[in-house]
Amino acid sequence: MTEARRIAAALLLLPLLLSCDRDRDRNAAPRPAVPHEEVNFTSLDSPSLQFLPRGQEAPRWQLQEDPLVIPAQQLVSYLDREGARFAHYDALDVTSGKYQSLDAQDGFALVEIFRFPDFVKAFGAWSTSKTDSSKPFDLANGAFENQHSLHLWRGPFYVRVTGGGTPDGHEALKRLLLTVSEKMPAAPGLPAVFAFFPTANRIPSSERYAAESAFGQRFLANSFMASFTLADGQKADGLIIPAADKTAAAKILDAYRTLFVHNGKLLDPVPNLGEENFTAEDRYMGRAVAFRLDRFVIAFNGFDDRQPIVDIAGATEQRIIGSIRKQLVNADKQADNSDRATNDGTPGWVTKRQ
Repeated sequence: MTEARRIAAALLLLPLLLSCDRDRDRNAAPRPAVPHEEVNFTSLDSPSLQFLPRGQEAPRWQLQEDPLVIPAQQLVSYLDREGARFAHYDALDVTSGKYQSLDAQDGFALVEIFRFPDFVKAFGAWSTSKTDSSKPFDLANGAFENQHSLHLWRGPFYVRVTGGGTPDGHEALKRLLLTVSEKMPAAPGLPAVFAFFPTANRIPSSERYAAESAFGQRFLANSFMASFTLADGQKADGLIIPAADKTAAAKILDAYRTLFVHNGKLLDPVPNLGEENFTAEDRYMGRAVAFRLDRFVIAFNGFDDRQPIVDIAGATEQRIIGSIRKQLVNADKQADNSDRATNDGTPGWVTKRQ
């Protein structure tokens, strides 16, 4: 049989073989269908439910339907990309309720309470929701408003109220937000790291905690950030990263230095700034002053002359050193008090240093 005839014979047998396969598939046991589990979000529980006003508990507002509780594993499907952002702050769940205004037929509000493991993470999610056009208003621990929404950080919670259609605009939404927040535990204040930044020329309400990235770089994640006004009116942004240890801090600083080596140019280092430092400039990233002090990485970025940025960096270094000294003094006092109870009154740390 020639090659051509063998190919023709194979083509003739192919439909028969396929038919046998289909028959075998039909006779095989059917595959069990994967059950689709429907989640009833109104039946889930969360500590945040206690803060949502029920019925007409909120003045001039009425809860329309049962609140929803969206657990952490469902946040991405509920919020899409924003859910992924909240995952960087370890959000535990979000509790939401829809409200109808009793003063305006078209007035509505959606209250969302995002719950976090601690107040630092809640602060981070809240602070990174700000935009340049956000307007702060007075409500503890911190609050700001955007065009169609209000945003509150209070303890381990971030509350977002979105709505409209009321005759007095955001004032009605603020009253609703106030009712929600009244029973919430407040945080003691800003995260302690912000005390390392100078208070002079710091832009009010510019503090933020970026868990995902900073200065556009993922290796600068988990940064505590603040902005400053320089002498000529330009702005400089600063960050402090409390790394796990000195080695981790050195790697972060080196990665930031390498970024400028590849994209800009290094300038002369600053004498006696930190344990190691560099300064650099780039056409698009501006001028940078960065240094490491123990396990802390500190960096400032701006488009002004280098010296004003160096001045802020130096002031930050002095505040960190002052804080460390204070901690050492307190530790010595504690050791002193402990030794007084058991010894002849001579502080233990004096003996140890002799």
